[in-house]
Amino acid sequence: MTEHLVLKNGVVFDPMNDVDGEVMDICVSNGKIVEKVPGNAKVIDLKGSTVMAGGVDPHSHILGSKLNVARLTSPEVNRYHPYPATRKTRSGVAGIIPSSYATGYLYSAMGYTTVVEPALPATKALGAWEEIEDIPGLDIGMLPLFCNSMISFKYIEEGDISGLAAYIAWTLKKVGGLGVKVVNPGGTYAWAYGKNVCGLDDEVPEWDVTPRTIMTGLSDAVQKLGLPHQMHFHPTNLGKPGNVYTTMQQLDALKGTKPSGKKKETVHLTHMAFDCLGVVEEGMANWKDVASGGLTFADYYNKNKHFTTDLGQITFGQSMTMTGDGPFQHSLYLMTGGKAKWSNIPVDVELPGGAGIVPFTFEPKSSANAVQWVGSLEFALSVKDLWRLFLSTDHPNGGPFMKYPLLMSWLMSKKQRDLWLEKVHKFASERSTLAEIEREYTLNDIAITTRAAPAKILGVEKTKGHLGIGADADIAVYGFNPEKTDLAKNPDLILKYFTQTKFTFKGGQQISKKGVIAKQLPSRVISVHPELNEDLSRRIDRELEEMMSKWFSHSFSNYPVPKRYREHLEMPTVIDATSIQA
Repeated sequence: MTEHLVLKNGVVFDPMNDVDGEVMDICVSNGKIVEKVPGNAKVIDLKGSTVMAGGVDPHSHILGSKLNVARLTSPEVNRYHPYPATRKTRSGVAGIIPSSYATGYLYSAMGYTTVVEPALPATKALGAWEEIEDIPGLDIGMLPLFCNSMISFKYIEEGDISGLAAYIAWTLKKVGGLGVKVVNPGGTYAWAYGKNVCGLDDEVPEWDVTPRTIMTGLSDAVQKLGLPHQMHFHPTNLGKPGNVYTTMQQLDALKGTKPSGKKKETVHLTHMAFDCLGVVEEGMANWKDVASGGLTFADYYNKNKHFTTDLGQITFGQSMTMTGDGPFQHSLYLMTGGKAKWSNIPVDVELPGGAGIVPFTFEPKSSANAVQWVGSLEFALSVKDLWRLFLSTDHPNGGPFMKYPLLMSWLMSKKQRDLWLEKVHKFASERSTLAEIEREYTLNDIAITTRAAPAKILGVEKTKGHLGIGADADIAVYGFNPEKTDLAKNPDLILKYFTQTKFTFKGGQQISKKGVIAKQLPSRVISVHPELNEDLSRRIDRELEEMMSKWFSHSFSNYPVPKRYREHLEMPTVIDATSIQA
Protein backbone atom coordinates (compact mmCIF):
# COMPACT_ATOMS: atom_id res chain seq x y z
CA MET A 1 0.00 0.00 0.00
CA THR A 2 1.28 3.47 -0.92
CA GLU A 3 1.10 5.35 2.34
CA HIS A 4 1.16 8.84 0.83
CA LEU A 5 0.02 9.88 -2.65
CA VAL A 6 -0.61 13.09 -4.59
CA LEU A 7 -2.82 13.11 -7.68
CA LYS A 8 -1.88 16.35 -9.43
CA ASN A 9 -3.55 18.59 -12.00
CA GLY A 10 -6.74 16.60 -12.56
CA VAL A 11 -9.94 18.36 -13.62
CA VAL A 12 -12.12 17.58 -10.62
CA PHE A 13 -15.90 17.23 -10.38
CA ASP A 14 -16.92 17.00 -6.73
CA PRO A 15 -20.42 18.47 -6.31
CA MET A 16 -20.68 17.67 -2.61
CA ASN A 17 -17.88 20.19 -2.12
CA ASP A 18 -19.04 22.63 -4.84
CA VAL A 19 -16.17 21.73 -7.17
CA ASP A 20 -17.27 21.84 -10.81
CA GLY A 21 -14.42 21.22 -13.23
CA GLU A 22 -11.55 22.81 -11.27
CA VAL A 23 -7.91 21.80 -11.77
CA MET A 24 -6.86 20.51 -8.35
CA ASP A 25 -4.42 18.28 -6.50
CA ILE A 26 -5.77 15.48 -4.30
CA CYS A 27 -3.68 14.29 -1.36
CA VAL A 28 -4.07 10.76 0.02
CA SER A 29 -2.69 9.29 3.21
CA ASN A 30 -3.46 5.85 4.66
CA GLY A 31 -6.57 5.38 2.55
CA LYS A 32 -8.12 8.77 3.28
CA ILE A 33 -8.17 12.13 1.52
CA VAL A 34 -6.14 14.64 3.52
CA GLU A 35 -5.14 18.28 3.30
CA LYS A 36 -1.43 17.64 2.74
CA VAL A 37 1.15 14.85 2.66
CA PRO A 38 4.90 14.64 3.33
CA GLY A 39 7.36 15.70 0.66
CA ASN A 40 8.32 12.10 -0.12
CA ALA A 41 4.79 11.18 -1.29
CA LYS A 42 4.35 9.43 -4.61
CA VAL A 43 3.10 11.85 -7.29
CA ILE A 44 0.92 11.00 -10.31
CA ASP A 45 0.29 13.77 -12.82
CA LEU A 46 -3.31 13.65 -14.10
CA LYS A 47 -3.08 16.67 -16.38
CA GLY A 48 -5.84 16.52 -19.00
CA SER A 49 -7.86 13.90 -17.10
CA THR A 50 -11.31 14.04 -15.48
CA VAL A 51 -11.48 13.12 -11.79
CA MET A 52 -14.48 12.10 -9.69
CA ALA A 53 -15.06 10.21 -6.47
CA GLY A 54 -15.57 6.48 -6.81
CA GLY A 55 -19.03 5.61 -8.09
CA VAL A 56 -21.78 4.63 -5.64
CA ASP A 57 -24.51 2.22 -6.75
CA PRO A 58 -27.24 1.74 -4.10
CA HIS A 59 -29.39 -0.66 -6.13
CA SER A 60 -27.72 -3.56 -7.94
CA HIS A 61 -28.53 -7.24 -7.47
CA ILE A 62 -25.05 -8.76 -7.07
CA LEU A 63 -25.59 -11.27 -4.25
CA GLY A 64 -27.96 -13.90 -3.01
CA SER A 65 -29.94 -17.00 -3.77
CA LYS A 66 -32.03 -15.51 -6.58
CA LEU A 67 -28.88 -14.59 -8.51
CA ASN A 68 -27.52 -18.11 -8.24
CA VAL A 69 -30.84 -19.67 -9.25
CA ALA A 70 -30.86 -17.34 -12.27
CA ARG A 71 -27.38 -18.52 -13.24
CA LEU A 72 -28.57 -22.11 -13.06
CA THR A 73 -31.79 -21.32 -14.92
CA SER A 74 -30.10 -19.67 -17.90
CA PRO A 75 -26.40 -20.49 -18.19
CA GLU A 76 -26.57 -19.57 -21.87
CA VAL A 77 -26.85 -15.83 -21.14
CA ASN A 78 -23.24 -15.79 -19.99
CA ARG A 79 -21.77 -18.50 -22.20
CA TYR A 80 -20.41 -16.16 -24.87
CA HIS A 81 -19.02 -13.55 -22.47
CA PRO A 82 -15.88 -15.06 -20.95
CA TYR A 83 -13.72 -13.05 -18.57
CA PRO A 84 -10.20 -14.45 -19.08
CA ALA A 85 -7.84 -14.92 -16.17
CA THR A 86 -4.68 -12.83 -15.89
CA ARG A 87 -1.71 -13.03 -13.57
CA LYS A 88 -3.66 -10.95 -11.07
CA THR A 89 -7.27 -11.94 -11.67
CA ARG A 90 -9.50 -14.99 -11.69
CA SER A 91 -11.41 -16.14 -14.75
CA GLY A 92 -15.17 -15.89 -14.95
CA VAL A 93 -18.01 -14.64 -17.12
CA ALA A 94 -19.10 -11.08 -17.84
CA GLY A 95 -22.54 -11.46 -19.37
CA ILE A 96 -25.97 -10.50 -18.03
CA ILE A 97 -25.08 -11.85 -14.57
CA PRO A 98 -21.30 -11.69 -14.17
CA SER A 99 -19.67 -14.21 -11.90
CA SER A 100 -18.66 -12.99 -8.45
CA TYR A 101 -15.03 -12.13 -9.16
CA ALA A 102 -15.92 -10.55 -12.51
CA THR A 103 -18.56 -8.40 -10.80
CA GLY A 104 -15.85 -6.75 -8.72
CA TYR A 105 -13.45 -6.39 -11.65
CA LEU A 106 -16.06 -4.83 -13.95
CA TYR A 107 -17.26 -2.32 -11.37
CA SER A 108 -13.64 -1.35 -10.64
CA ALA A 109 -12.89 -0.88 -14.33
CA MET A 110 -15.86 1.54 -14.56
CA GLY A 111 -14.74 3.52 -11.52
CA TYR A 112 -17.39 2.26 -9.09
CA THR A 113 -16.25 1.43 -5.55
CA THR A 114 -19.45 1.09 -3.45
CA VAL A 115 -22.43 -1.15 -4.31
CA VAL A 116 -25.55 -2.17 -2.35
CA GLU A 117 -27.43 -5.44 -2.76
CA PRO A 118 -31.01 -4.17 -2.37
CA ALA A 119 -33.00 -7.32 -1.54
CA LEU A 120 -31.55 -9.83 0.90
CA PRO A 121 -33.69 -12.55 2.48
CA ALA A 122 -32.19 -12.45 5.98
CA THR A 123 -32.47 -16.24 6.23
CA LYS A 124 -29.97 -16.46 3.35
CA ALA A 125 -27.52 -13.90 4.72
CA LEU A 126 -24.78 -16.42 5.51
CA GLY A 127 -24.52 -17.41 1.85
CA ALA A 128 -24.31 -13.74 0.87
CA TRP A 129 -21.39 -13.20 3.24
CA GLU A 130 -19.60 -16.15 1.66
CA GLU A 131 -20.19 -14.66 -1.80
CA ILE A 132 -18.72 -11.34 -0.70
CA GLU A 133 -15.43 -13.17 -0.10
CA ASP A 134 -15.33 -13.70 -3.89
CA ILE A 135 -16.18 -10.13 -4.95
CA PRO A 136 -13.05 -7.94 -4.85
CA GLY A 137 -12.59 -4.20 -4.72
CA LEU A 138 -15.93 -2.95 -3.39
CA ASP A 139 -17.55 -1.68 -0.25
CA ILE A 140 -20.85 -3.58 -0.11
CA GLY A 141 -24.09 -3.02 1.76
CA MET A 142 -27.13 -5.30 2.05
CA LEU A 143 -30.82 -4.47 2.59
CA PRO A 144 -32.79 -7.26 4.32
CA LEU A 145 -36.47 -7.72 3.45
CA PHE A 146 -39.14 -7.10 6.10
CA CYS A 147 -42.28 -6.62 4.02
CA ASN A 148 -43.78 -10.12 3.96
CA SER A 149 -42.57 -11.46 7.28
CA MET A 150 -45.14 -12.83 9.71
CA ILE A 151 -43.19 -11.20 12.52
CA SER A 152 -43.56 -7.81 10.84
CA PHE A 153 -47.26 -8.50 10.37
CA LYS A 154 -47.74 -9.34 14.05
CA TYR A 155 -46.21 -6.10 15.28
CA ILE A 156 -48.03 -4.04 12.64
CA GLU A 157 -51.36 -5.72 13.40
CA GLU A 158 -50.90 -4.84 17.07
CA GLY A 159 -49.78 -1.28 16.30
CA ASP A 160 -46.54 -2.01 18.14
CA ILE A 161 -44.00 0.16 16.31
CA SER A 162 -41.47 -0.23 19.15
CA GLY A 163 -41.58 -4.01 18.74
CA LEU A 164 -41.30 -3.68 14.95
CA ALA A 165 -38.32 -1.34 15.31
CA ALA A 166 -36.67 -3.76 17.72
CA TYR A 167 -37.19 -6.65 15.27
CA ILE A 168 -35.55 -4.57 12.53
CA ALA A 169 -32.66 -3.60 14.84
CA TRP A 170 -32.11 -7.20 15.91
CA THR A 171 -32.07 -8.43 12.30
CA LEU A 172 -29.75 -5.72 10.98
CA LYS A 173 -27.29 -6.39 13.76
CA LYS A 174 -27.44 -10.18 13.50
CA VAL A 175 -27.06 -10.43 9.70
CA GLY A 176 -25.08 -7.27 8.93
CA GLY A 177 -27.70 -5.20 7.12
CA LEU A 178 -27.51 -1.56 6.07
CA GLY A 179 -31.21 -0.73 5.89
CA VAL A 180 -34.78 -1.91 5.31
CA LYS A 181 -36.18 -3.17 1.99
CA VAL A 182 -39.92 -3.36 1.29
CA VAL A 183 -41.18 -5.21 -1.81
CA ASN A 184 -44.86 -5.37 -2.79
CA PRO A 185 -45.93 -5.19 0.89
CA GLY A 186 -48.20 -8.13 1.64
CA GLY A 187 -48.28 -9.22 -1.99
CA THR A 188 -45.63 -11.90 -1.82
CA TYR A 189 -47.25 -13.34 1.30
CA ALA A 190 -50.58 -13.37 -0.55
CA TRP A 191 -48.80 -15.14 -3.42
CA ALA A 192 -48.47 -18.19 -1.16
CA TYR A 193 -52.27 -18.33 -1.39
CA GLY A 194 -52.27 -17.79 -5.16
CA LYS A 195 -53.25 -14.14 -4.69
CA ASN A 196 -51.73 -10.66 -4.84
CA VAL A 197 -52.54 -7.21 -3.47
CA CYS A 198 -53.14 -4.20 -5.70
CA GLY A 199 -54.95 -1.53 -3.72
CA LEU A 200 -53.61 0.26 -0.66
CA ASP A 201 -56.27 -1.29 1.55
CA ASP A 202 -56.44 -4.84 0.17
CA GLU A 203 -56.38 -7.36 2.98
CA VAL A 204 -53.49 -9.80 3.32
CA PRO A 205 -54.70 -13.39 3.82
CA GLU A 206 -55.11 -14.41 7.50
CA TRP A 207 -53.78 -11.08 8.84
CA ASP A 208 -55.42 -7.79 9.72
CA VAL A 209 -52.84 -5.86 7.73
CA THR A 210 -52.86 -4.11 4.35
CA PRO A 211 -50.21 -2.67 2.03
CA ARG A 212 -50.92 0.73 3.61
CA THR A 213 -50.37 -0.41 7.20
CA ILE A 214 -47.31 -2.50 6.28
CA MET A 215 -45.50 0.27 4.39
CA THR A 216 -46.37 3.02 6.86
CA GLY A 217 -45.53 0.85 9.87
CA LEU A 218 -42.11 -0.10 8.49
CA SER A 219 -41.39 3.48 7.42
CA ASP A 220 -42.27 4.75 10.91
CA ALA A 221 -40.06 2.07 12.49
CA VAL A 222 -37.09 3.03 10.28
CA GLN A 223 -37.40 6.65 11.39
CA LYS A 224 -37.91 5.64 15.01
CA LEU A 225 -34.58 3.82 14.85
CA GLY A 226 -32.90 6.76 13.14
CA LEU A 227 -31.38 4.61 10.39
CA PRO A 228 -29.14 6.55 7.95
CA HIS A 229 -30.97 5.19 4.87
CA GLN A 230 -34.71 5.68 4.55
CA MET A 231 -37.05 2.77 3.73
CA HIS A 232 -36.10 1.30 0.33
CA PHE A 233 -39.50 0.82 -1.31
CA HIS A 234 -40.71 -1.30 -4.25
CA PRO A 235 -44.45 -0.56 -4.56
CA THR A 236 -47.39 -2.72 -5.57
CA ASN A 237 -48.53 -2.99 -9.20
CA LEU A 238 -45.02 -3.20 -10.61
CA GLY A 239 -44.85 -3.09 -14.40
CA LYS A 240 -48.55 -2.40 -15.03
CA PRO A 241 -49.67 0.29 -17.50
CA GLY A 242 -51.11 3.22 -15.59
CA ASN A 243 -49.28 2.35 -12.37
CA VAL A 244 -47.81 5.86 -12.14
CA TYR A 245 -51.08 6.81 -10.42
CA THR A 246 -51.04 4.00 -7.85
CA THR A 247 -47.35 4.67 -7.19
CA MET A 248 -48.14 8.31 -6.41
CA GLN A 249 -51.00 7.16 -4.14
CA GLN A 250 -48.59 4.95 -2.20
CA LEU A 251 -46.06 7.76 -1.88
CA ASP A 252 -48.87 10.03 -0.66
CA ALA A 253 -49.70 7.45 2.00
CA LEU A 254 -46.12 7.71 3.29
CA LYS A 255 -46.22 11.49 3.75
CA GLY A 256 -47.28 11.01 7.36
CA THR A 257 -43.95 9.50 8.37
CA LYS A 258 -41.99 12.08 10.34
CA PRO A 259 -38.26 12.28 9.63
CA SER A 260 -36.11 11.60 12.66
CA GLY A 261 -33.07 13.66 11.68
CA LYS A 262 -31.90 16.35 9.30
CA LYS A 263 -32.78 14.32 6.20
CA LYS A 264 -36.28 15.28 5.00
CA GLU A 265 -36.78 12.24 2.76
CA THR A 266 -38.37 9.25 4.48
CA VAL A 267 -38.70 6.80 1.57
CA HIS A 268 -36.66 5.78 -1.45
CA LEU A 269 -38.73 4.65 -4.44
CA THR A 270 -36.83 2.04 -6.41
CA HIS A 271 -36.61 1.61 -10.22
CA MET A 272 -39.22 4.19 -11.27
CA ALA A 273 -39.11 2.93 -14.88
CA PHE A 274 -41.11 -0.09 -13.72
CA ASP A 275 -43.34 1.90 -11.32
CA CYS A 276 -44.40 4.93 -13.38
CA LEU A 277 -46.05 3.82 -16.60
CA GLY A 278 -48.85 5.97 -17.96
CA VAL A 279 -51.67 5.44 -20.44
CA VAL A 280 -52.91 7.57 -23.31
CA GLU A 281 -55.75 9.99 -22.66
CA GLU A 282 -59.01 8.06 -22.17
CA GLY A 283 -57.01 4.84 -22.57
CA MET A 284 -57.33 1.62 -20.61
CA ALA A 285 -54.73 0.13 -18.27
CA ASN A 286 -53.33 -2.22 -20.91
CA TRP A 287 -50.21 -2.41 -23.05
CA LYS A 288 -52.05 -1.26 -26.17
CA ASP A 289 -52.70 2.11 -24.52
CA VAL A 290 -49.43 2.44 -22.57
CA ALA A 291 -47.75 5.85 -22.63
CA SER A 292 -44.88 7.51 -20.85
CA GLY A 293 -45.59 8.45 -17.27
CA GLY A 294 -42.32 10.37 -17.09
CA LEU A 295 -43.71 13.91 -17.14
CA THR A 296 -46.55 13.01 -14.77
CA PHE A 297 -44.13 11.59 -12.26
CA ALA A 298 -41.60 14.41 -12.75
CA ASP A 299 -44.32 16.91 -11.86
CA TYR A 300 -45.14 14.91 -8.70
CA TYR A 301 -41.44 14.62 -7.83
CA ASN A 302 -40.89 18.35 -8.25
CA LYS A 303 -43.80 19.15 -5.92
CA ASN A 304 -43.15 16.51 -3.23
CA LYS A 305 -39.90 16.42 -1.30
CA HIS A 306 -40.42 13.44 1.02
CA PHE A 307 -38.89 10.79 -1.26
CA THR A 308 -35.92 9.96 -3.45
CA THR A 309 -35.82 7.63 -6.45
CA ASP A 310 -33.65 5.84 -9.03
CA LEU A 311 -34.30 5.14 -12.69
CA GLY A 312 -34.18 1.36 -13.20
CA GLN A 313 -33.53 2.24 -16.84
CA ILE A 314 -34.08 -0.47 -19.43
CA THR A 315 -31.18 -0.65 -21.90
CA PHE A 316 -32.53 -3.11 -24.53
CA GLY A 317 -31.22 -6.56 -25.31
CA GLN A 318 -31.06 -9.53 -22.99
CA SER A 319 -31.74 -9.08 -19.29
CA MET A 320 -32.55 -11.28 -16.33
CA THR A 321 -35.59 -10.04 -14.45
CA MET A 322 -35.60 -10.96 -10.78
CA THR A 323 -37.38 -9.56 -7.79
CA GLY A 324 -38.88 -10.51 -4.44
CA ASP A 325 -42.21 -9.66 -6.09
CA GLY A 326 -43.14 -13.24 -7.00
CA PRO A 327 -46.63 -12.50 -8.41
CA PHE A 328 -45.24 -9.86 -10.77
CA GLN A 329 -42.66 -12.30 -12.10
CA HIS A 330 -45.38 -14.84 -12.78
CA SER A 331 -47.41 -12.23 -14.67
CA LEU A 332 -44.30 -11.40 -16.73
CA TYR A 333 -43.89 -15.10 -17.51
CA LEU A 334 -47.53 -15.21 -18.68
CA MET A 335 -46.91 -12.14 -20.89
CA THR A 336 -44.34 -14.17 -22.82
CA GLY A 337 -47.09 -16.69 -23.62
CA GLY A 338 -45.41 -19.23 -21.39
CA LYS A 339 -42.40 -19.31 -23.72
CA ALA A 340 -39.89 -17.95 -21.22
CA LYS A 341 -38.28 -19.82 -18.39
CA TRP A 342 -39.64 -19.05 -14.94
CA SER A 343 -38.48 -19.80 -11.42
CA ASN A 344 -40.09 -18.99 -8.10
CA ILE A 345 -38.01 -19.39 -4.95
CA PRO A 346 -39.88 -18.81 -1.71
CA VAL A 347 -37.65 -19.29 1.31
CA ASP A 348 -39.28 -22.08 3.30
CA VAL A 349 -42.16 -20.90 5.49
CA GLU A 350 -40.57 -17.52 6.21
CA LEU A 351 -41.39 -16.20 2.72
CA PRO A 352 -39.42 -12.99 3.22
CA GLY A 353 -38.74 -12.69 -0.48
CA GLY A 354 -40.52 -15.26 -2.63
CA ALA A 355 -38.34 -14.16 -5.54
CA GLY A 356 -39.36 -14.80 -9.13
CA ILE A 357 -36.93 -15.07 -12.03
CA VAL A 358 -37.72 -14.67 -15.75
CA PRO A 359 -35.10 -14.22 -18.52
CA PHE A 360 -36.37 -11.40 -20.71
CA THR A 361 -35.27 -9.54 -23.85
CA PHE A 362 -36.21 -5.88 -24.21
CA GLU A 363 -36.79 -5.20 -27.91
CA PRO A 364 -36.31 -1.71 -29.41
CA LYS A 365 -39.19 -2.32 -31.83
CA SER A 366 -41.57 -3.44 -29.09
CA SER A 367 -44.09 -0.65 -28.44
CA ALA A 368 -44.27 -1.50 -24.73
CA ASN A 369 -40.48 -1.67 -24.28
CA ALA A 370 -39.93 1.55 -26.24
CA VAL A 371 -42.41 3.43 -24.05
CA GLN A 372 -40.85 2.04 -20.88
CA TRP A 373 -37.41 3.13 -22.12
CA VAL A 374 -38.54 6.64 -22.96
CA GLY A 375 -40.50 7.26 -19.75
CA SER A 376 -37.60 7.12 -17.34
CA LEU A 377 -35.44 9.31 -19.61
CA GLU A 378 -38.24 11.85 -19.91
CA PHE A 379 -38.47 11.87 -16.12
CA ALA A 380 -34.73 12.22 -15.52
CA LEU A 381 -34.50 15.13 -17.96
CA SER A 382 -37.50 16.93 -16.44
CA VAL A 383 -36.75 16.90 -12.71
CA LYS A 384 -35.33 19.95 -10.97
CA ASP A 385 -33.52 18.39 -7.99
CA LEU A 386 -30.89 15.85 -9.03
CA TRP A 387 -29.82 15.37 -5.40
CA ARG A 388 -32.81 13.08 -4.84
CA LEU A 389 -32.06 10.87 -7.88
CA PHE A 390 -29.44 8.31 -8.82
CA LEU A 391 -28.82 6.36 -12.02
CA SER A 392 -29.52 2.64 -12.11
CA THR A 393 -30.58 -0.16 -14.41
CA ASP A 394 -31.88 -2.24 -11.49
CA HIS A 395 -29.15 -4.69 -12.54
CA PRO A 396 -29.82 -7.16 -14.08
CA ASN A 397 -33.53 -6.33 -14.53
CA GLY A 398 -33.35 -3.39 -16.94
CA GLY A 399 -29.94 -4.48 -18.16
CA PRO A 400 -26.49 -5.20 -16.72
CA PHE A 401 -24.67 -2.50 -14.78
CA MET A 402 -21.99 -2.51 -17.51
CA LYS A 403 -24.46 -0.47 -19.59
CA TYR A 404 -24.29 2.55 -17.29
CA PRO A 405 -22.15 4.40 -19.86
CA LEU A 406 -24.96 3.93 -22.41
CA LEU A 407 -27.46 5.35 -19.93
CA MET A 408 -25.13 8.30 -19.31
CA SER A 409 -24.89 8.92 -23.07
CA TRP A 410 -28.70 9.16 -23.38
CA LEU A 411 -28.79 11.74 -20.58
CA MET A 412 -25.71 13.71 -21.70
CA SER A 413 -26.36 13.87 -25.44
CA LYS A 414 -29.50 14.91 -27.31
CA LYS A 415 -27.77 13.67 -30.44
CA GLN A 416 -27.60 10.19 -28.91
CA ARG A 417 -31.25 10.30 -27.87
CA ASP A 418 -32.32 11.34 -31.36
CA LEU A 419 -30.33 8.49 -32.89
CA TRP A 420 -32.04 6.00 -30.59
CA LEU A 421 -35.50 7.46 -31.16
CA GLU A 422 -35.02 6.48 -34.80
CA LYS A 423 -34.17 2.89 -33.76
CA VAL A 424 -37.08 2.24 -31.43
CA HIS A 425 -40.81 1.86 -31.92
CA LYS A 426 -42.62 5.04 -32.98
CA PHE A 427 -44.63 5.08 -29.73
CA ALA A 428 -41.48 6.34 -27.97
CA SER A 429 -41.82 9.60 -29.90
CA GLU A 430 -45.60 9.70 -30.18
CA ARG A 431 -46.35 8.96 -26.53
CA SER A 432 -43.68 11.05 -24.84
CA THR A 433 -42.04 14.47 -25.18
CA LEU A 434 -38.46 13.17 -25.23
CA ALA A 435 -37.80 14.38 -28.78
CA GLU A 436 -38.57 17.95 -27.67
CA ILE A 437 -36.32 17.97 -24.59
CA GLU A 438 -33.08 19.85 -25.15
CA ARG A 439 -31.55 19.34 -21.71
CA GLU A 440 -28.23 17.50 -21.54
CA TYR A 441 -26.63 16.35 -18.29
CA THR A 442 -23.27 17.94 -17.53
CA LEU A 443 -20.32 16.13 -15.99
CA ASN A 444 -21.29 17.75 -12.70
CA ASP A 445 -24.81 16.30 -13.09
CA ILE A 446 -23.29 12.86 -13.68
CA ALA A 447 -21.11 13.27 -10.58
CA ILE A 448 -24.23 14.13 -8.58
CA THR A 449 -26.36 11.21 -9.81
CA THR A 450 -23.61 8.55 -9.67
CA ARG A 451 -21.62 9.70 -6.64
CA ALA A 452 -22.83 12.49 -4.37
CA ALA A 453 -26.60 11.92 -4.38
CA PRO A 454 -26.49 8.13 -3.91
CA ALA A 455 -24.03 8.51 -1.02
CA LYS A 456 -26.37 11.00 0.68
CA ILE A 457 -29.42 8.83 0.00
CA LEU A 458 -27.67 5.86 1.63
CA GLY A 459 -26.51 8.02 4.54
CA VAL A 460 -22.81 7.30 3.94
CA GLU A 461 -21.84 10.78 2.73
CA LYS A 462 -19.21 11.31 5.43
CA THR A 463 -16.84 8.95 3.64
CA LYS A 464 -18.40 8.19 0.23
CA GLY A 465 -19.40 10.12 -2.87
CA HIS A 466 -16.96 13.01 -2.54
CA LEU A 467 -13.29 14.02 -2.50
CA GLY A 468 -13.23 16.24 0.56
CA ILE A 469 -10.89 15.87 3.50
CA GLY A 470 -11.77 12.80 5.56
CA ALA A 471 -13.42 10.90 2.70
CA ASP A 472 -12.29 7.43 1.70
CA ALA A 473 -9.72 7.75 -1.08
CA ASP A 474 -11.98 6.05 -3.63
CA ILE A 475 -11.19 7.90 -6.84
CA ALA A 476 -12.06 7.45 -10.51
CA VAL A 477 -9.84 9.05 -13.16
CA TYR A 478 -11.22 9.22 -16.71
CA GLY A 479 -8.92 9.59 -19.69
CA PHE A 480 -10.33 12.70 -21.34
CA ASN A 481 -9.91 16.42 -20.88
CA PRO A 482 -13.38 17.93 -20.33
CA GLU A 483 -12.14 21.32 -21.46
CA LYS A 484 -11.28 19.95 -24.90
CA THR A 485 -13.84 17.13 -25.37
CA ASP A 486 -17.42 17.77 -26.46
CA LEU A 487 -19.12 14.64 -25.17
CA ALA A 488 -22.63 15.74 -26.16
CA LYS A 489 -21.67 15.96 -29.84
CA ASN A 490 -19.58 12.77 -29.66
CA PRO A 491 -21.65 10.30 -27.60
CA ASP A 492 -19.45 7.36 -28.59
CA LEU A 493 -16.76 8.97 -26.45
CA ILE A 494 -19.06 8.76 -23.44
CA LEU A 495 -19.26 5.01 -23.97
CA LYS A 496 -15.51 4.76 -24.47
CA TYR A 497 -14.35 6.76 -21.47
CA PHE A 498 -16.95 5.75 -18.88
CA THR A 499 -16.60 2.03 -19.62
CA GLN A 500 -12.94 2.05 -18.59
CA THR A 501 -11.28 4.49 -16.26
CA LYS A 502 -7.71 5.61 -16.77
CA PHE A 503 -7.17 4.73 -13.10
CA THR A 504 -9.39 3.55 -10.28
CA PHE A 505 -8.17 3.96 -6.72
CA LYS A 506 -9.77 2.15 -3.77
CA GLY A 507 -8.69 3.39 -0.38
CA GLY A 508 -5.76 5.13 -2.06
CA GLN A 509 -4.55 1.96 -3.78
CA GLN A 510 -4.57 1.70 -7.56
CA ILE A 511 -6.75 -1.28 -8.43
CA SER A 512 -7.41 -0.66 -12.13
CA LYS A 513 -5.58 0.93 -15.06
CA LYS A 514 -7.27 1.29 -18.45
CA GLY A 515 -9.70 -1.47 -17.57
CA VAL A 516 -7.01 -3.91 -16.44
CA ILE A 517 -7.17 -4.95 -12.79
CA ALA A 518 -3.86 -4.07 -11.19
CA LYS A 519 -4.58 -5.27 -7.67
CA GLN A 520 -7.22 -7.38 -5.94
CA LEU A 521 -8.44 -5.96 -2.66
CA PRO A 522 -10.93 -7.83 -0.46
CA SER A 523 -14.32 -6.20 -0.33
CA ARG A 524 -15.68 -4.76 2.91
CA VAL A 525 -19.23 -4.66 4.25
CA ILE A 526 -20.96 -1.47 5.38
CA SER A 527 -23.61 -2.18 8.03
CA VAL A 528 -25.53 -0.52 10.85
CA HIS A 529 -25.85 -1.85 14.40
CA PRO A 530 -28.78 -0.21 16.20
CA GLU A 531 -28.28 -0.46 19.98
CA LEU A 532 -31.48 -0.95 22.00
CA ASN A 533 -31.96 -0.38 25.70
CA GLU A 534 -31.70 -3.45 27.94
CA ASP A 535 -35.44 -3.82 28.54
CA LEU A 536 -36.35 -3.72 24.84
CA SER A 537 -33.41 -5.95 23.95
CA ARG A 538 -34.49 -8.62 26.43
CA ARG A 539 -38.07 -8.32 25.23
CA ILE A 540 -37.24 -8.77 21.54
CA ASP A 541 -34.96 -11.74 22.24
CA ARG A 542 -37.75 -13.45 24.16
CA GLU A 543 -40.46 -12.71 21.60
CA LEU A 544 -38.39 -13.58 18.54
CA GLU A 545 -37.29 -16.89 20.00
CA GLU A 546 -40.92 -17.79 20.60
CA MET A 547 -42.17 -16.64 17.17
CA MET A 548 -39.31 -18.21 15.24
CA SER A 549 -39.80 -21.56 16.94
CA LYS A 550 -43.48 -21.41 16.01
CA TRP A 551 -43.31 -19.99 12.48
CA PHE A 552 -39.82 -20.31 11.05
CA SER A 553 -37.74 -23.20 9.75
CA HIS A 554 -34.61 -21.38 11.01
CA SER A 555 -34.21 -21.36 14.76
CA PHE A 556 -33.51 -18.25 16.79
CA SER A 557 -29.96 -19.39 17.54
CA ASN A 558 -29.18 -20.32 13.91
CA TYR A 559 -30.58 -17.15 12.35
CA PRO A 560 -27.61 -14.81 13.01
CA VAL A 561 -24.51 -14.91 10.80
CA PRO A 562 -21.60 -16.03 13.03
CA LYS A 563 -18.88 -13.48 13.76
CA ARG A 564 -16.17 -15.60 12.13
CA TYR A 565 -17.75 -14.88 8.71
CA ARG A 566 -18.00 -11.15 9.38
CA GLU A 567 -15.30 -9.73 11.65
CA HIS A 568 -12.61 -9.40 8.97
CA LEU A 569 -15.00 -7.74 6.48
CA GLU A 570 -17.53 -5.69 8.39
CA MET A 571 -17.42 -1.93 9.05
CA PRO A 572 -20.42 -1.43 11.36
CA THR A 573 -21.84 1.96 12.34
CA VAL A 574 -23.43 1.90 15.78
CA ILE A 575 -26.82 3.65 15.94
CA ASP A 576 -28.09 4.78 19.34
CA ALA A 577 -31.71 3.60 19.54
CA THR A 578 -31.82 3.30 23.33
CA SER A 579 -34.55 5.94 23.57
CA ILE A 580 -37.13 3.50 22.14
CA GLN A 581 -39.17 2.23 25.07
CA ALA A 582 -40.05 -1.41 25.55
